[in-house]
Amino acid sequence: MSFRPFYLGDALLLQRLRNVSTPLQIERTLLQSNSPVRTALRSCFPWYRHSSFTYVLRQEENGLAREGLIQLRIRPHTHEADVTLLSPALDAHRGHPAIWQKLLTYSAQHIFRKKVCRLFSDLPDQPLLVNTFRQAGFAPLTQVTVWRLDSAPRDPSDAALRPQKPADAAELEKLYHRTTPLPIQQLENGPAPIEPGEDRIPPILSNPHHVHMSGYVLGDDRGPGLAGCVQIFWGKSGAWLRLWVDTNDPDTRNAHLLLDFALQRIAEAPLVDRAYIGVRAYQTGLNTLLSDYGFAPFTDRVIMVRNILQWQRRTVDQRMPALKTVRGAVPGSLAIPKFEGADAILRTHGGNQTERRPGHRPYRPQPAAAVRDTRRRTVPWRHPPPRAATEQSSRGRP
Repeated sequence: MSFRPFYLGDALLLQRLRNVSTPLQIERTLLQSNSPVRTALRSCFPWYRHSSFTYVLRQEENGLAREGLIQLRIRPHTHEADVTLLSPALDAHRGHPAIWQKLLTYSAQHIFRKKVCRLFSDLPDQPLLVNTFRQAGFAPLTQVTVWRLDSAPRDPSDAALRPQKPADAAELEKLYHRTTPLPIQQLENGPAPIEPGEDRIPPILSNPHHVHMSGYVLGDDRGPGLAGCVQIFWGKSGAWLRLWVDTNDPDTRNAHLLLDFALQRIAEAPLVDRAYIGVRAYQTGLNTLLSDYGFAPFTDRVIMVRNILQWQRRTVDQRMPALKTVRGAVPGSLAIPKFEGADAILRTHGGNQTERRPGHRPYRPQPAAAVRDTRRRTVPWRHPPPRAATEQSSRGRP
């Protein structure tokens, strides 16, 4: 099996698979008509490697999952990436869920080297597609219903909205935490940042599509802060709306003001005819409001995410408990008494064999006067002197 980045020699494979591919990330698809061939060719050059990646799967020995292609795109200024295309489609002639599972699994291992810690996917709400992504390690984030408006009304709006400024980042982050459930925040923001000094960027402060964005904020009449925010992403033939407002509030006046202002801006823009907006599962209060403006359901999507673990090297303070000093140690009742009566200790080894070893006695220095020199001196051997002639024995003589 061969899973590797896309090379120029794979142009024929790309030409064959691009007509049976499944484009994901519907926001980018509706705003920009991106060609998979152009994206793949850009990934071959060094100055485009930081944003888009294309990987190819080839295994001739497998009859079901022989070849496939996947494209990923890293979001700007974040450690997140999106799956933008998978080929071949599951309903194609040579499509099979095993191809998608291998593409998703091996691409997550390769994108790990780019310090990506979260991999997102926006796919149609179909059981076969969702189960295939589940088996590849993805978890559902939320369901999204995309609404479409073919022609924006030109009614003037009297909403007191102002353009979004960098100084509104703190209040916008509070608005995001106030309007988004906590489980969704944990899945979108992920674990702790990779770098020690890095801050988490909430989705309300990010532009993941590299398109022109216009943001407008609405002040809160009841106190300091922001009551809502609307962001318009401009495409070649349409605009995508992101509405940040409390949808559980029975008073829908703020939502009306935001929509009126956004639709007026879209109507004034040239060559922009359609408006799209995604309503998540926890924003069902907007369905009736959108129907009143002429929006109609366009498609149902599921946003899924997979966390990718990254190695982190940090300095951790390890605290140890302080040792308290005591005045003196009291011997226990099981202390062995010292005695000097034993000259040797008999120790049994094996059966009846015994070994005699001298007992261990504590060393006690003696006074200098009583110390005797017990060192053994070596005396050289001396032969006895010869006897005198008169003293010699006469044994054996007559």
